[in-house]
Amino acid sequence: MPEILYDEKTLMKNGYPKIQKLGACSPNGEMTPFVWQGRLMRLELIDPSKGIDPSQAKAGIRDVETGKFISYLADDSYFHSAFIDDDTAYVTGVDRQRRDTIRLYESKDLIHWTDRDLFTNPQWVYFNSQITKGPDGYVIIIESGPDAYPPLADTDYPKKYVGHNSWTMFFAKSPDMIHWEFMDYEKPFCLEQHTGGPCLKYSDGWYYLLADLELYRKIYTSYMLRTKDFENWYVGYYNPIIMPNEDDRKISPHYIDITEEETQRLKTAFNVNNTDLDICQWQGKTYINYLCGNQLGNYWMAEAICDMPLADFLKSYFE
Repeated sequence: MPEILYDEKTLMKNGYPKIQKLGACSPNGEMTPFVWQGRLMRLELIDPSKGIDPSQAKAGIRDVETGKFISYLADDSYFHSAFIDDDTAYVTGVDRQRRDTIRLYESKDLIHWTDRDLFTNPQWVYFNSQITKGPDGYVIIIESGPDAYPPLADTDYPKKYVGHNSWTMFFAKSPDMIHWEFMDYEKPFCLEQHTGGPCLKYSDGWYYLLADLELYRKIYTSYMLRTKDFENWYVGYYNPIIMPNEDDRKISPHYIDITEEETQRLKTAFNVNNTDLDICQWQGKTYINYLCGNQLGNYWMAEAICDMPLADFLKSYFE
């Protein structure tokens, strides 16, 4: 998997995109912000056990401005992600009992949901995923990792494809959200280093990937890359996108009904994590959600804003 980096002639003409952190906005996990009928919404993983007992978890749709949840869904899956296609909202999640199966939840009003298996890929173990739509149909990115497979398994399939790092991501495509075909298992993203928490967007001829990377001494952040063919990946010049700092502890005005316990936790929680970024365009700007905390079950959600449209924000890391 070639990564195309800078060279001796590369210039930084525009400077790093100016991202303003707004602070903590929810105690919940992985999220997807999106706009629905003119309102800013967010899918959130609600897991009171913080991963200790995933059977307690579910997904919720929150109206960001009011702070209220308008519906709950997907309590039979985990690692949820949202995708909006015209007048339909889709949510994906990994089936709790069948970790090789991606579930799909569908709604026309964010209240009433139908569900079905999106696809099953026998023997694989999946984690986070996200769907996007390009000119040739739909693409899904799905996260897997070697630690998910027993060391004494009878077969090396699919372990032989996932490398030796914590997480590796694979791709499948579909013309209709029903029939799916996996891309080359030999060309995932990527075998050389930890990459996870994917956010996949299509814009102006490119597929953009926001992916978690593990830095030295287990600090976790997010990088921007892009590709046209899912084989050659261009690395953004202005990476990492954001890094952990004290602004992650601020309380956003969107944090509704924060408890005193949570207020105290944010003051001292060990924070080495700005990961699982997801983005959408809101009122002409790029709205960003991300997770803070650590990779050991202590997390909270924060939000940020960049004063440019989403398409410009994506391109700004490469131009």
